[in-house]
Amino acid sequence: MSIGNPISLVMVEDNHDLAQTVEDFLQAEPRLKLAGIAHDSHGFREKTAAHLPELALIDIHLDTQRAGLELLLWLRMHYPVVKPVIMTVNQGDVLEAYQNGARGYVLKNNLEILCDTLVQVAQGHLIIPSAVGELYVRQVSAAAELWKKSAELDRFSDREKEILRLLNASMKREAIAEKLGISFFTVRRHIQNMLEKAGEPTVKTLLTRFGKVLGSERP
Repeated sequence: MSIGNPISLVMVEDNHDLAQTVEDFLQAEPRLKLAGIAHDSHGFREKTAAHLPELALIDIHLDTQRAGLELLLWLRMHYPVVKPVIMTVNQGDVLEAYQNGARGYVLKNNLEILCDTLVQVAQGHLIIPSAVGELYVRQVSAAAELWKKSAELDRFSDREKEILRLLNASMKREAIAEKLGISFFTVRRHIQNMLEKAGEPTVKTLLTRFGKVLGSERP
């Protein structure tokens, strides 16, 4: 960032009225210069390439509900010098946004902090505002717990994990045996092995413990 020069940025926001409101905020801030406004992912890529701004202000829900998160990855790959800030109504994507490269996260109902957040990010700071800080911590804790359970799941053999995924898909033991071409008693033995390894008393508690991990995988 050049001393004395305003910080350049490109914004992508598909709501034209909100884009105008944000533009008014930015024009009233002498430290910032809005180099371009886009209303979809394609337009954002074009304007970023044309202006090579210092900052990018990105809405998450654009062409798709995850478009903004994908733009963060695109920036990190093609224009890593551009520092991105997320501007959204959605608090559910906080952790993933920062993991994808966001340097700040501003809620649309809290635009009062927008300009200061942009300036601080341009100065090299990572900004987690109080409005999303608690949620960020909860999401980090949940991700850590999920990782822990994934590691625990690795104690099972490939066949055991395969059977567990099918059980998680509500498949009966007889149907699992037929699908895998093994006997019902072999299925039961694998289940018993898993219960002993995990220290769980029933299949229900086993699935409760590992259900979220298994839910991200197809049976």
